[in-house]
Amino acid sequence: MLKPELNIAFVGNYSPRICGIATFTTDLCEATAKQLGHRSNVFAIAVNDTEQGYAYPPRVEFTLQKHQQGDYYEAANFINASNADVVCVQHEYGIYGGWDGIYILSLIGSLSVPVVVVLHTVLKNPTPNQKKIVQEMAQRASQMVVMSELGMTLLQEVYNVPADKIKWLYHGTPDFSSLDNSRYKKRFQLEGSQTLLTFGLLSPNKGIETAINALPELVKDFPKLIYIVLGKTHPNVLKEYGEKYRASLIALVDRLGLTEHVIFDDRFVNLEELSAWLMAADIYITPYLNEAQIVSGTLSYAVGAGTAIISTPYWHAKELLAEGRGRLINFADSAALSAALRELLSDKNKLKMLRAKTYKFGRQMRWEIVAEKYLELFRRTAAAIAKRSLAFKTPALLLSEPAFDLAHLRRLTDDTGLIQHAKYIVPNRHTGYCLDDNSRALMLCAWAYFLLHSDDARALIPTYFSLTHFLQKPDGHFRNFLDYQRRFLDKIGSDDACGRALWALGYLIWRPPRDAYRSLAFECFQKALPQIRGLNLRGKALAMLGLVSYLRCYQGDESVTALLRECADHLLALYQGTESADWRWFEDIICYDNGILPMALFQTYSIIREEKYLRVAKETLDFLEKVTSNNGRLSIVGSRGWHKRGGDRAAYDQQPIDATAMVLAYQSAYRVTNEKEYLKKMKWAFGWFLGENDMGMSLYDHETKGCADGLMPEGVSLNQGGESTVSFLMALLAMIEEYEIASVD
Repeated sequence: MLKPELNIAFVGNYSPRICGIATFTTDLCEATAKQLGHRSNVFAIAVNDTEQGYAYPPRVEFTLQKHQQGDYYEAANFINASNADVVCVQHEYGIYGGWDGIYILSLIGSLSVPVVVVLHTVLKNPTPNQKKIVQEMAQRASQMVVMSELGMTLLQEVYNVPADKIKWLYHGTPDFSSLDNSRYKKRFQLEGSQTLLTFGLLSPNKGIETAINALPELVKDFPKLIYIVLGKTHPNVLKEYGEKYRASLIALVDRLGLTEHVIFDDRFVNLEELSAWLMAADIYITPYLNEAQIVSGTLSYAVGAGTAIISTPYWHAKELLAEGRGRLINFADSAALSAALRELLSDKNKLKMLRAKTYKFGRQMRWEIVAEKYLELFRRTAAAIAKRSLAFKTPALLLSEPAFDLAHLRRLTDDTGLIQHAKYIVPNRHTGYCLDDNSRALMLCAWAYFLLHSDDARALIPTYFSLTHFLQKPDGHFRNFLDYQRRFLDKIGSDDACGRALWALGYLIWRPPRDAYRSLAFECFQKALPQIRGLNLRGKALAMLGLVSYLRCYQGDESVTALLRECADHLLALYQGTESADWRWFEDIICYDNGILPMALFQTYSIIREEKYLRVAKETLDFLEKVTSNNGRLSIVGSRGWHKRGGDRAAYDQQPIDATAMVLAYQSAYRVTNEKEYLKKMKWAFGWFLGENDMGMSLYDHETKGCADGLMPEGVSLNQGGESTVSFLMALLAMIEEYEIASVD
């Protein structure tokens, strides 16, 4: 039996949905299926913007609801389980759900099949989120297809997409068989008239008023001139504004006395009728009002039909109508449009020559030719992937770790300490400082100096250490918050902050960059020890990490060993009071920094070799993994409600601190057990930062070297504050320690 030549899945809007991209997807899908024949499977995944969906043809094998993020994972699973060799995704920000259509990344990032993305919009000045979406798609896709030369340039210069990942292919058109428009005019009862046409979904940016205002003087000399405006109002415009724009155009026609010369045909016609209209027209007009249109399907069709074209100079028109294939006039310039129309209507030979030139150029844009070029790209993509034998089913393992870089941490640090938050990437001095972040940063820099001999890290240690010391009270506890004017904002800090300070101090005692640091850390640590018994669950767990580090330096300190055992037994008692067959956790809620709890028990076991600590550490980490796994990715419990026992798990906001806690927990598990599976899971958890998450977006910013503050329902936060950046850098150090430096004792 002959093997299939190529199996292709198309993702996007699909006919009969009224949408230009739906028409494009349908045409491309059908054209490739025709080229391949019966030995291949070509199918579509259609996006619904209504609950009831559409009466799709059999080619559509799966549908997803635009605003249901879970549907995107299900669609990816459907494709993965199919026999598809390649997936062709249509992209425009409005097609998909989430902020700027971000949900499409959930689908692309979940695929085990190579992806070719067709870009129907390439913005010159994207928002940060729009830019990031395209960059994330480019990272995961094998190829990005654009339909103009400018699109290639913008992808490289604005979005930093490598040139070898970009392919320029024309927008396809039907096969228009003739330039003789007399019989088509007869079909529409336009014999003897000079016919102008604009078609497409109607919306205010189409500039139809420019064309109408160009007609009054023309109809005096060309009394049989007819201008047809063919197309329904765009569904999104209709939903929000109704027929306000169409009504304004009709009122303008009435006011100018053009009712005998302008026809509004409020229909979305089928391809056969549209082709007839295009061939009936003498001149096609696209009077769009701004330049930022990278591709126009209507213009492409007009070129393919060999219609004489007059257009404003938007991006796609400037390319398709270059070298005299049409006439370009300024935006909203009715006088210029009137003059261009008069020139062509007055000279039949000039009009005929222009149509012939356009038609000749358009022959290369026929779907049968364009589809063959797509197929060539699909074959090459599928063959390259097969040759490399990449493990697409574990995409996190394909992501390379960024270099360790403290640029953004330095940006957030002044001579007092690490500023808590940033407005975008700019330090937000209104938020002041906190012990939580500065003690984290202190440990990070001590660790980075020990591991990498980083001079940048060593230079920052005194600043963070000084603030940690300054925030300690005479009784050994700590304050947490300090405003920008260095005024205390609390009388006593949180238990978590105290525990984190003890962790950092313990690490400095164990691995001090200078002996003087150990001396001061020892003083602060000893002063804080009496506070540990009164700390809450997470405060105790964090302090336990400091106790373990301290005991690596002072192994014979029996009082500290006893305190560590007391804290660990407290965690076990909490666990025994809440555990059941379906709930293996320390309390009746899973909230934040969760991985620290099993990590503390793994670390305790490394000092006090009692199996009970190891058993509970493994059980709770395994349970946490089950709770936070979604479609093969780390899906952190969100801070908008957490996860209460017996309730639903909050999906957002997901915080970097939790991803880091998982990375460190797996590292501790690996160090204690030497089980390689934990090492793989460590990398799995780290992938959350680089896009292996529920949104498919990287939280790490390769340009600023900072980390977004969280993963929200609409995408990544645009702010890159202290906690998130330090969390990422700590997770990265752990990855470097295990994967690049190989076991540092």
